[in-house]
Amino acid sequence: MKIFRGIISLLLIGAALSCDAPRLNPLDPLNPDYQLASIEGTIQTAALPHQPIAGVKVFWKAQNLLVETDAAGKFLIDQLPQKQGWIYFEKDGYSNDSLNINLINQRTQHVDAYLNSIPKLDSLVIYTSVVNRYPTVQSDTLYVKAKISDPENDVASVFVRCTELNINKSLSFKSSSGFYENKFSPADLNLSSMDEGIGENFEISVYDKTGKEFKIGFSTIKRTIRQDIIFQSPANLEVVKKPVKFVWNRFLPGFNFSYNFEIYTEGNSPKLVYGPASFSKEKVEFTSDVPAINNLPAGQYFWVIWVVDDFQNRARSLPASFVVQ
Repeated sequence: MKIFRGIISLLLIGAALSCDAPRLNPLDPLNPDYQLASIEGTIQTAALPHQPIAGVKVFWKAQNLLVETDAAGKFLIDQLPQKQGWIYFEKDGYSNDSLNINLINQRTQHVDAYLNSIPKLDSLVIYTSVVNRYPTVQSDTLYVKAKISDPENDVASVFVRCTELNINKSLSFKSSSGFYENKFSPADLNLSSMDEGIGENFEISVYDKTGKEFKIGFSTIKRTIRQDIIFQSPANLEVVKKPVKFVWNRFLPGFNFSYNFEIYTEGNSPKLVYGPASFSKEKVEFTSDVPAINNLPAGQYFWVIWVVDDFQNRARSLPASFVVQ
């Protein structure tokens, strides 16, 4: 019994000493001279409503320490010297960010960071258009159409650039199509011909409202279609009978394509009255059985046919005129 009472007494004394004795262990957080600190925090999306981001790489440069956020977007870096330094946040699909943290005379620093998602290029179409005009004139145009999504909806401006050709042009958002787009003549791009751009990289750059730039994708000009599509009839103000039969020469450019067929009114301001109607590349004639053509009012008209390749590059034939009486 005396031995038991002795043990109990020793335990009580030890407990009392542990509560009241100075904390001498330098790794004990309750030691007043404790020299280590920790950084904890949460990483969320900048877009509202804020959502936690898992798997964000959090790098404390001062000690080359790297951790990742958990499913709740939280992280902890502990047992750090009380220094000032930079902490970096990185995650695929988001803009990198960083903060300067002062741990001097600090035990714990809490950080809330919000990462801005990188705008995404959903689709990009870059194609050339060649319009044949009398007598032997070809007019070139470059079309650029980019569809961009951004959760924060903070896209401020969009540019198409070609470093090799010193091209830097803005694209405008068209609410009707949902695309950032523009069209350019060779003169707009300081080129003598669109052929100079074939094979060159055209890059899409986005600036957000903070002025940060994101290079989100690129494409190239695949070709310009210089071969003309030769019509046969009707032409030269030929008076037509109904149903009207349109005939052209077989087109053999050496690449895959389809046709688009259109009819316009003659005059200073031609008006599209039919089309575009799409035909396969095997077709060399079209006999109209549609009221829009067979019921055309008396007057002068012209028809054209477009060649469109798999990359949307296109060329328009010379116009062929006819008369409806």
